[in-house]
Amino acid sequence: MKPAAVTLDKLDVAEHQLDRALQLFLDEADYVSAITLAGASEEILGKLLESSGQSHSLKEFIDGCVQTGRVVFGETWPAKEFVDMANFFRNGLKHYTDGQPMTIPREAAAEMLDRTIDNYWKLTGRETSRIRRFMEEEHGV
Repeated sequence: MKPAAVTLDKLDVAEHQLDRALQLFLDEADYVSAITLAGASEEILGKLLESSGQSHSLKEFIDGCVQTGRVVFGETWPAKEFVDMANFFRNGLKHYTDGQPMTIPREAAAEMLDRTIDNYWKLTGRETSRIRRFMEEEHGV
């Protein structure tokens, strides 16, 4: 008999989403679902990191881009542009936007998974068997 409901804390939810996203990416080449699930997990993990006083992967990326603009080019680059670029595929898959077809590259899913895994490691210090497999297959480490 299947349970009528499950009770999960936010970390459990994020772990479940990440694990399923990795499975879909690795075993089914389902980049659409992998991006969507990893993006949801990445957001939860990022909020959990913020609430513990730590920075998350996306913030570090954005801060680095903005600092590069300022230090290297002497320009002010708006953080929102980098947020929009980093989340282009995630947002395009979960919102209607302009209604146009999208081509979803494998690399977009891998990048979202990398960000999510980075947040997961920072928060938990743990590695799952699917994270290990992804790192070996995707990055050779």
